[in-house]
Amino acid sequence: MKKILLPGLILFGLYANAQVNVTASSGTAAATYTTLKGAFDAINTGTHQGMINLSITANTTETATAVLNASTTYTSIMIKPAVAAMISGSVDNNSIVRILGSNVTIDGSMTTGGVSRDLTFTNTSTTTPSVITLGSPTSTAPVANVTIKNSTFINGNSGYTNFVMSNGAEHSAAGAGFFNNITIQNNAIKKGLNAIYIFGDSSVATNGNNLLITGNTFDTEILQYGIYVAGVGGTSNFTDNTIDINRTITGLSIGIRMDTGTNNATVNGNTITVKNTLTNGFNFGAGIYVSPGAANVSTKVHDNTISEIKGFFYYNNNGGISLSGASPNVSIYSNKISGLKNNNTAVGMQGISLSSTSTAANTIAYNNIISDVQASAAAVNSGIVVYSGAGYKIYNNTVNLNTSNAETGISAALNITSGVTSANALDIRNNIFANNKTSGTRYAIYSTAANTVFGNINYNDYHTTGTALGYIGSANKTTLADVQAGFGGNANSLNVSPVFVSQTDLQLSPTGNSSLDNAAISLPEVTMDFAGNPRGATPDMGGYEFTSTNLAVSDVDNTGIDISVYPNPFADILKISDVKGIKSISIIDASGRNLKTLAPASELNLSDLKAGLYIVSLQFENGSEKTYKVIKK
Repeated sequence: MKKILLPGLILFGLYANAQVNVTASSGTAAATYTTLKGAFDAINTGTHQGMINLSITANTTETATAVLNASTTYTSIMIKPAVAAMISGSVDNNSIVRILGSNVTIDGSMTTGGVSRDLTFTNTSTTTPSVITLGSPTSTAPVANVTIKNSTFINGNSGYTNFVMSNGAEHSAAGAGFFNNITIQNNAIKKGLNAIYIFGDSSVATNGNNLLITGNTFDTEILQYGIYVAGVGGTSNFTDNTIDINRTITGLSIGIRMDTGTNNATVNGNTITVKNTLTNGFNFGAGIYVSPGAANVSTKVHDNTISEIKGFFYYNNNGGISLSGASPNVSIYSNKISGLKNNNTAVGMQGISLSSTSTAANTIAYNNIISDVQASAAAVNSGIVVYSGAGYKIYNNTVNLNTSNAETGISAALNITSGVTSANALDIRNNIFANNKTSGTRYAIYSTAANTVFGNINYNDYHTTGTALGYIGSANKTTLADVQAGFGGNANSLNVSPVFVSQTDLQLSPTGNSSLDNAAISLPEVTMDFAGNPRGATPDMGGYEFTSTNLAVSDVDNTGIDISVYPNPFADILKISDVKGIKSISIIDASGRNLKTLAPASELNLSDLKAGLYIVSLQFENGSEKTYKVIKK
């Protein structure tokens, strides 16, 4: 019996101490290693070849960087955990993992096709650590076809970058590198000066092509950048990431920064907050900052939610989205920006800041929804500000400066500074510029530039709770007629107080806005509204299309039964006066999406709905249907 058990015990002991199981289609078919570095070293020497799979079966303790070299002996490498596991170690002045080869996948989910984050990489060192680096120093052999997903990355020191993509050198010596077809997806990146830092070599115009960073969360002591990218000329996408920057030291704090040489980038669907806890210092804060350089072909920033930019900021172009440098061909649209507060009493705050140095910026900003911009400053606080450049189209935005913090300075829904000097620099149409603050000097539109910079300004709604509607030529413009005379144009502009569904939902209420209904002009660049609804032949001002109507609390359907749907607006409970003959009740949102179908009831509990406009559709047993527009407060 002993002769039978002993070999089995020895085999069990080998696997019990093995944290990385390797299988390969060529070379040595199978082996086990106690560290990821051990497995990588064997692959680098050609022990395992062809298609290689690494299964992480237990935690590993790495004593040095696990480096995977570029090699012709393997065709692909897959790293995947069999159990929830951690690859960790204390590696000074370097990363835990360095990838220099192509066709590599790290999938941290235990299940096939899963999205669970079961694999964690941790560098516990506090001496200039990072967690993962990849890239190549040569343009002839860029790192390509690398996917890193479903994993967690934790750095030991928040003063150093977590994830570096560059020339493949250890992060303190990282230079511009080469890489293509890289996907970073559904990872949690925790702790680091920067969550992801990408430094491409712009000498190759297509470098970084097909770069995708999507579905990641960046939080817990990310101090400076969620994503920083420079020198990526190929097509890149930064989508659906959740970024929470918490700055505790002086400097920059930016959710996503597109820097010099980054072209053809799309930044969309991201949720961003930036918080700075300091009370002094040369600090800058922004949700998205674009400065891609003069070679920019096309950058799109759209459908992002920037819900908080808060702290002590020193520079004037702090805010939700900031554009600077020689940055042409940028589209900024359908972003929702709110919760902006600068605690520096000497500097303002901006929703969107346009500061291109190009006189042919060819930049458009449309369908953006901006609210809650605060600062107690001598500088102007703005929903949208244009500092410099020319070639701007500002269309169909809704700006509502609706919150105050005992401000004593100037606020303006739209602010054009004296840095704008080129004739016909601006085309401003179809916007709602509302300033509903309760303190400070309040304008709907404010300009220290000459009126010659307005090439086309018309079909806008200007409203303020202040004493003057606008300012230009060193003088207040009290009425709409004064604005028309001072700025020129504006023949079809209005001075109407817009009625919003709520202070957080800037859709126009169907009631109280009849003068704004169909009051804009059709523009070929703006075919949809913020919610994705098509613009009409005679569209509405602002970010949303709406239909003006007198919302009655009762209506008559074609069954001959008088039915009341009330109260309207309602808080949580919506009542129906008579449910006889009703087969079902549907609740539909403003975009036409059916949210729920309910059985007939005289009282509907709709407390789970957000504030906004809804359609209540009553389907009758005889096949007819009756709809009601209602507003939830």
